[in-house]
Amino acid sequence: MIEVADLTKTYRMGDVLVHALNGVSVTIAEGEFIGITGASGSGKSTLLHMIGLLDLPTSGSVTISGEDVTSLSEYERTLFRLEWLGYVFQEYALMHDLTAFENVALPMMARGVPEDEIRDRVLHMLDQVGLRARADHLPKELSGGEQQRVAIARGLVNDPGILIADEPCANLDSENSKAVLDLFAEINRERGQTVLMVSHEEWHMPYFDRVIRLKDGKIVER
Repeated sequence: MIEVADLTKTYRMGDVLVHALNGVSVTIAEGEFIGITGASGSGKSTLLHMIGLLDLPTSGSVTISGEDVTSLSEYERTLFRLEWLGYVFQEYALMHDLTAFENVALPMMARGVPEDEIRDRVLHMLDQVGLRARADHLPKELSGGEQQRVAIARGLVNDPGILIADEPCANLDSENSKAVLDLFAEINRERGQTVLMVSHEEWHMPYFDRVIRLKDGKIVER
């Protein structure tokens, strides 16, 4: 489903060039639950952002379901993200002045989905993450674990082929972290969802079908 070929990413920080990725190649099959790990600065989040079309590589390519997404225009990448990719971020990235329902509805609104279909789908997704009763609550009225579950519902509401999760448990305690990982595992198992998750916690590793470990911008385990 995903083929990363000889991917490099170089950033300039003042007069210094930082090689975040250095010739990374890896293939990910449909339906895999993949953990991406490594020390701080190893390139794990950079790799996830390249696959998730949140940034462009310096060189190399990312192919998703036969489409070279690195060659798409900015507009085409936006459409591709809406159709193919769902996102869950470390900081939840919820709109603080919108309710849980409205936050989850945003990706469907961006696709121009009819209002009645949005309502049914959003309520279904909130039910899936155990928060239907909290649909009208603002983020500030929800716990950290509840906010992350809203973010997961938002990431899945368009039924994307790939769920991109960048350290989604980083701000959660162990109980809520386990709840999020159990939810990802259930989604992966029951829906065949391809899940790519960045983590640095060793106790998370047994959840994954496979671990991609990076060091100094290179893959050292796959």
